[in-house]
This record gives sequence, structure tokens and C-alpha cells, in this order.
Amino acid sequence: MAYLKAEKLTKVYRRGSEETVALDAVSFSVEQGEMVGIVGRSGSGKSTLMHLLGCLDKPTAGQYWLNGRDMSTLPRRRLAAVRNREIGFVFQQFHLIGSLNAVENVELPLLYRGTPAKERRRRAEECLCRMGLQDRLNHKPSELSGGQQQRVAIARAMAGDPALFLADEPTGNLDAASATEVMECLHSLHQSGRTVLIITHDTALAETLPRRLLLAAGRLE
Repeated sequence: MAYLKAEKLTKVYRRGSEETVALDAVSFSVEQGEMVGIVGRSGSGKSTLMHLLGCLDKPTAGQYWLNGRDMSTLPRRRLAAVRNREIGFVFQQFHLIGSLNAVENVELPLLYRGTPAKERRRRAEECLCRMGLQDRLNHKPSELSGGQQQRVAIARAMAGDPALFLADEPTGNLDAASATEVMECLHSLHQSGRTVLIITHDTALAETLPRRLLLAAGRLE
């Protein structure tokens, strides 16, 4: 059985009498440990698909299985538990808390789990060191470059040891050198056995990935 499977996933947004089909019967599967790019132009449905795969939203129709469980039927409370324990998110905008330093930002998902303070700190420092940020542990986001902030965000996603990583335009706000560093980090996660899905409109970046899915107007090409 595939680790991740989407079957005719559909998402329709309604505003009054108007309907917008953001995702139209998309079906595919991903094996555990794969690295896959979901590629498409702006408005193609990439981010909508990520929200469904990340259990941030529920489909209008269709089914989504993660590790053998049908996510499309779970209540929102259980979806939140899946997000916290099984999925690591990396976003284009980093979403770091400006008043917290790097270690404190990485500790957050473990804090929500109720992990003891000493273990939170040990795990956060370990993840940041893996990202090459051992000399930036106490720096706040404003004291870090864009590439460093994104590596902090990856370390935060790693902290809970999820099996699945979802990265939405992870290099979209970075210069070429920083983008290369971030992609090296994501490839390292893949090489360690994690399943990594990268959503991007950057065709050059997509070409570095072992498998690619192309979305256009909400459909899988």
C-alpha cells in the first residue's frame, strides 16, 4: 500500500452562488521515502493540494489516505493531532516568531506536545546543528539571513521527527546561494528516509527532484 494516496481529490470554494474549482479529481500516490515535486504555475491548485495533504483542510470530494488511514473522514481534532505528530511543514514565508530565538522557535512543536523542557532544548539544538546553525542558536529571526531563517524553519519541522515533510515554495524568497543551501537540507531529509513533497513553480528547482507531478488549472497533467 502506498504511504500517501490521493483519489479524485476535489476542492470547490463557494461564495454565494459562485463556485471555483481549485482542485479537480486529482489522483496519485507516493511511496514512503520518495521525494516528489508538485509543479505548476500560480493558480494551478498547488497550495490547495498542499493544504489537503497536510490535513489543514478537508476535500469537497474524493479521498486521501496517509499511512493507511483515510484522512478525508477524520474529524478536525484528530487531523490536528496528525499534523502535530506526523507532518513537518516548511513555508515560503518562514513563519518564525520574531520575539523568540532560533532554539525557542524550533522548540514550539515539542512544547505543544508536552515534551519536557530539557528534552525540548536538546532536540531543538540537535536539529539546528544538523542545519549548520550551531553558531546561531540564540539569534532571533531579525538577526538571521533569509536562508538561515528557512533552515531554522526546517529544523522546526524536523523537531517532532515526522515521517512526511511538505515544503511550499521553500526557496521562493531566497537568493540563489541560499536556495541551494535550503535544497541541500531538504535532499538530506530525503536521504535520511523521510518522504518529502516540494511544491514549486520553479522549473529549474523541479528538475533537481527525482519525480515530478504537474498541475494545471486544478488538474494533474
